Parts: sequence; C-alpha cells; structure tokens
Amino acid sequence: MKRTQIKIFFFSLALSLIGMQQVLAQEGSLPNLENYRKPYAFVTTSDYETGFFATINLRNKSVTKYQLELSPDAVARTIDEKIYVVNRFGQDNITVFSPQNFAKPLIQFSTGNGSNPHDIVLASSNKAYVSLYEKGYLLVVDPTTGIELKRIDISSFADKDGVPEADRMVIVDGILYVALQKLDRNNYFEPAGNGEILMIDIESDTIIGSIVLSGANPYDIFYHQGMDRIVASEVGSFYDLTDGGIETVDPHTREASGFILTESDLGGDITEFAMTPFSGKGYIIVIDGATYDNNTSVVSFDLEKGEKLKDILAPKAGFIHSGIALGSGRLLVGDRNFTHPGVRIISVATDREITTQPLDTGLPPYSITMY
Repeated sequence: MKRTQIKIFFFSLALSLIGMQQVLAQEGSLPNLENYRKPYAFVTTSDYETGFFATINLRNKSVTKYQLELSPDAVARTIDEKIYVVNRFGQDNITVFSPQNFAKPLIQFSTGNGSNPHDIVLASSNKAYVSLYEKGYLLVVDPTTGIELKRIDISSFADKDGVPEADRMVIVDGILYVALQKLDRNNYFEPAGNGEILMIDIESDTIIGSIVLSGANPYDIFYHQGMDRIVASEVGSFYDLTDGGIETVDPHTREASGFILTESDLGGDITEFAMTPFSGKGYIIVIDGATYDNNTSVVSFDLEKGEKLKDILAPKAGFIHSGIALGSGRLLVGDRNFTHPGVRIISVATDREITTQPLDTGLPPYSITMY
C-alpha cells in the first residue's frame, strides 16, 4: 500500500496516504550525524493532482515556496549535499537540485515510461541505483548525466503477479539492501507473503542473497549508524492493525531480529519513521483505523528498550500526517489538514511543539528531507 497504486486505492477511500521521508543516510550520502545537524528542510508538496516544493530555514522558521512543478507523488532524498527528487507515478524521472540554486535543476533524467521510480541511492558520484515499482529490475545510472549503465534483473524474487515491488534502499559496507514489498496486484495490493530485503554487491552488481523479514510490506528502511543495524517498519496489510512491527537487520550476520515493537505496541498501522543518530529513540507515523477516516498520529519509541514512549501529535482524521524528518534537534512532521496545511516542528529534547501552527508550504506537505 505504501506505493502509488495502493495510495490510489486509499485516496478513493479517504483522499490521502503518506508520502515519506526522513533523514536517510546511505553510504555515499552525508553521514547521519552531519545530516542531523543540517538546518534546512526540503519539502515536496502535493494536492494529488499537482506537485511543487518549499524549503524551510530552521533557524528562523522562514519558508520559501517554489513554483517549479514536481510529480504529485514526489519524494525527496538528501545525498552528497544535493536534493534528489524521485518523481514517481506518472512522471517517471529523477530531478536533482543544488541547495545553492533551487530555481533551476542541475539535471532531470527519465527512468523509463511506466517505471514508477521509488528510491535512489548513490554508490559513487557517477553510479546510482534506482528502484522501480512497476518493473522486475533495478536501474543503474550515472546520476550526473542520467545515462543508463545497466539493469539488474530481480524478477525471480517477485510474487505470482511477476513484480516484486522494489522500494526503499540503503547501502551498507558495499552491499545494496533493497526492500521488496511483494504485494498482490490482483488482490488490491495486499501482501502476497513476507517482505524481503534483497542484497546486491555494488562492485559486481550481483545478487548475493535475500533476507526474509518477520512481517509483510516493508514500508520504510533506514540504516542506523549508532546501532549498526538496518531498521525496517513493516506495515503488513492496511486492513489489519496488528500484523506489522519494527525490526532490525544485522548487516554482518544478515539476520532479522524479529519484531522489537509491534503495531499493537504502537497503536496501529506503522508507516514512515525517523530516528536520532545517538540512541534508539525514534518517531513514527501511525494509522489507527479507529474511524472510517483513518486517524493518523505521531508517536515516539525507544528501539533499544523495545517500548513506545509517548504520543507526540494527537490523532487526526484523514491521513493528515505525511512526511517526517529529523535535523538540528528538531522533528519535522507534515500536516495536511484542510484549513492550514504545513510543517510542524517539535523539539527532540522536550518532545514539545515549537510551532504554534503549521508553517505554510503552499500545497500540503508530502515528504520531507533535511539538508
């Protein structure tokens, strides 16, 4: 469900589901600690028909809105001090910006018609991997030119519909880890079985195996340098509030831990999350399904202790919370409320909101990354 087709299904049900983003750090990207200190945010915005973006200066809470059009299903990544916008369903391209000049992209390149790119990570300055939600292969490109270098066939890891739904990716110690959601397109994108994390050697671009997760439909993955673990949120079915959880994967033993926190612990379907680089503390967007409108909230957790900490933002109906990121001691959360959408800022030290109302980003926020 995390991805476009499932979103379309839920849009018809309730107008929105989450785009995602947090402070990701891949090998070849800014380290966690550096990303955590970044004082600016890049926010993709969307009304599900049109997409734009805005930037936020966390020092003075000023917002700059840009009228360069993005996909209404765009997510952003901070990699090597650049902003990579993955224009997903319907646009099928990657747009790269320098923070020194958001008025004009450095480059925009296609990932192929109907490919629906979902993530990008860099192995080096001239080699990047792009996951394609509609295809049975990963795309390898030169991100400086957009030229396709090769394709890595992953079709053997698909479920019976023939597409493995490759999604989020991280690189750790020379290995590319690719989350495969493995959803059944013939059954409303319900999970066809447990999710997997595919492993690819970035020197040879060969598949070296996969790790079967404890749950289905991995929604978000993140490499936590302090814990030296890949952290995965697994939502399972969006019709079941108790079948998912958060677990870790040891990149050395290549074993999954089993759920450390469950959806029952956290209060509902779990989606995108962000974690501090110093400890197991994190924040996650939860859908409680208590009403037809499907309330979303933000809760904090401690992965080292295996416990929910507190409710940070109270439940709101209609998939309101979308986009989450950490930077400069601040938690940023997108609030898509109908009357005053924007980005809320919370102090990580106190877990109290700094903003009195969401910072206006023009269109409602969809995903957030720090730079």
